[in-house]
Amino acid sequence: MWVKSNNNFTILIVDDEKLNIELAAAYLQEDGYKLSYATNAFAAIESVHLKQIDLILLDINMPGQDGFEVCRILKSDLKTKDIPVIFLTAQTDISYISRAFEVGGIDYINKPFNGIELRVRVKTHLQNLAYLEEIKHKQSKLAQISVTDPLTKLYNSFYFDSQIKSYQNRNKSFWILYLKIDNFEKINQLYGFYGANKILRIFGKLLDEATYSNAIVAKLHGVSFGILIKNYDKNTVQELGKSIYMAFSKNMELNKLIHYSIVYLNATPDLAISTLYKKLQTHIQLIEESGYGNNLFIL
Repeated sequence: MWVKSNNNFTILIVDDEKLNIELAAAYLQEDGYKLSYATNAFAAIESVHLKQIDLILLDINMPGQDGFEVCRILKSDLKTKDIPVIFLTAQTDISYISRAFEVGGIDYINKPFNGIELRVRVKTHLQNLAYLEEIKHKQSKLAQISVTDPLTKLYNSFYFDSQIKSYQNRNKSFWILYLKIDNFEKINQLYGFYGANKILRIFGKLLDEATYSNAIVAKLHGVSFGILIKNYDKNTVQELGKSIYMAFSKNMELNKLIHYSIVYLNATPDLAISTLYKKLQTHIQLIEESGYGNNLFIL
């Protein structure tokens, strides 16, 4: 697991006593952290918004707004709420310590602080932060993989269906352009598995680049592709079909190798997904049997 190195972490030290800042900085510089400083609440909050702060060492007793209030403000802001805060305090009263955790602090260190304790606690919380970031990164990657077709890198049928359901749940009509490459078995025989997959990737990329930026483009089952768009007027959807055709025509390599059939379906929210696909596949089959390989509108 990749873990962020010390010189990539920035720590903000907030204390109205400059001597305390200098002392904490002297200890933490030994570990190679980047350091930033503030002597009051306003400067602390400003620093957090201007810089990429990874951890805050925050004095409780400061003139004006105290450390509790600073922490409360930071934790109420979506942009700063996840920055870990370690309180620095000379207070040993349990009510102070309890409040430190109540406002969102993750730890506290008594002043005057011990250098070894300061370094160990900072290191521990920064390591925890790095591990959490790595987990979030992996979760995000897994989430992306779960909705992506591994061959074409387009969306997969699972995600495509979920977006259809989203339209239906919002009681909105929509368009589906359903495309299928004709006689792909011959391509497989002629170019083999890897060559045929390359053709699918090129075709998928062409579709993705030729359609609207807000469209959902997916590789469905076999050699079928789907484009999901909102309920545009018929002329707009026709223009999209023309754009795909023009992009396909300009790609001489692809144009020589394959032909595709396309069906347009203007779907209402009450149309079940199983019925929707049955309509699409039935009309694709009719096109293939006719031998024309042209567009067909279902209104």
